[in-house]
Amino acid sequence: MIYPTKKLGEILIGIIFVVFAFFLFIKEIYAWGTVLTLALLLLLKLDLLTEIVVNSTDGLRAKFIIPNTESKIISEDKKELTKNVAIVSYKIASNLPGTIKFNFLNDWRVWFWIANHDPKKYRAYVKVKFITNELEIENKDGYYGNTKAWKLNALSGIQAPGLVIPEDIKDAVKKGETVKIQINCDIKDENDDLIEKRFPQIYVYDRQNNSWFLEP
Repeated sequence: MIYPTKKLGEILIGIIFVVFAFFLFIKEIYAWGTVLTLALLLLLKLDLLTEIVVNSTDGLRAKFIIPNTESKIISEDKKELTKNVAIVSYKIASNLPGTIKFNFLNDWRVWFWIANHDPKKYRAYVKVKFITNELEIENKDGYYGNTKAWKLNALSGIQAPGLVIPEDIKDAVKKGETVKIQINCDIKDENDDLIEKRFPQIYVYDRQNNSWFLEP
């Protein structure tokens, strides 16, 4: 970039060179007049060359700052990650649409619902844990103990009332303790290869409304 003060100085120097060269030519001192003229032309060319070099360097620097390659890599990574996410949801509830409503404190039963919103088939391995103020009890076997897979067809769901409540958990709830149900889920493809390992979801029982809500 050429600043105005620099430009003004160059103009003044140029005028001085021209005046002196003109004076020397009038005095018929042709040799020195020619030297001054050539010196002025040389200075102008050097300044022009410097400006071209600086501008071209700035242009190259700006070109390499733009992260075109990096942006492409990031977008490819995001695209690759989306392939490893299964659109599967699950929850605990006292009742589901079109089903019987359970009173947990009397029936000791809850609904478990799991659905596949993807046009692919999956196998979901669920691990359920009961939590009170002092107890943590995990299911060990079957569909709720991570030993049998929920076989999820494309765009379909399963709802089941078969979750057994341990006696120790019943006793704790009768004493007024808060009960939570934690769901861990590993989602695999049809070949039983892991696609996604989910973070645990925890549902808390609300006595007053006889309902389960997802803990934030």
